[in-house]
Amino acid sequence: MKKSFVNGINICYESIGEGFPLIGLTGKDSNMDWWHPAIKAALSEKNRFIILDQRGTGRSDAPTEAYGISDMAKDVVGLMDALEIDKAHILGQSMGGMIAQEIAIEFPSRVAKLVLCSTTCGVKRVPPSLRMLKWLMRKNAVFSPQDTVNMLYSKAYIQENPAMIASLVKRMQIAPSNPRSMEIHKYASKSFDSYHRLGRILAPTLIIHGEDDWVFSPKHAKILNRCIPGSKLILFPHAGHGVFSQEHHKVLEEIHCFID
Repeated sequence: MKKSFVNGINICYESIGEGFPLIGLTGKDSNMDWWHPAIKAALSEKNRFIILDQRGTGRSDAPTEAYGISDMAKDVVGLMDALEIDKAHILGQSMGGMIAQEIAIEFPSRVAKLVLCSTTCGVKRVPPSLRMLKWLMRKNAVFSPQDTVNMLYSKAYIQENPAMIASLVKRMQIAPSNPRSMEIHKYASKSFDSYHRLGRILAPTLIIHGEDDWVFSPKHAKILNRCIPGSKLILFPHAGHGVFSQEHHKVLEEIHCFID
């Protein structure tokens, strides 16, 4: 892992493999430790796979003043500049998908292809599910790694994949976000809305979503698909917000076909 001073802060990143750059962006409160080793290996087989700790997460700087999705998008573009990368494929999950949209909209010349997974153009564009409302009512609670696992996967999947879940929980605890950064990320995600700008996305776009996602229901993916010109939507049955890892063999196959 290395650090680069970009956009006024130190960003920690890792670059794996060789080939055309592919930048992976994780969700709210997470960092690059959350990437499963097998997924990292697969995404770096043919590409230079670059992952990073967004500001406020992992080993990157954690400003205490408020910032938004646009600031985190500029961090990624700044890192691209520092690494002398003119253009890259951008892959974003959940909040990382918001950052990816912002890059594609505001810095179109820097994005070759765009992959949006389990994300939204605005959390308020679709009424929240009942389960999400109950989750939001716990806003003052301290969330544990197990809480996050329960948000990503169904009880059945958790019970059927104990080794994978245990490995993820262990990685979650390596460099957890501080409460202030979690608060900032929550507000940044809640405030983001790209709906009226989606038509400006020029990059070929693949949208991946789980049909059982209760964090962002499939309606969010369908809005993205309707508003991003020429985009392709793939819905995975029986998968939730953690569709990327839950269905990683199929998801990786779709991503490789798309970017290759």
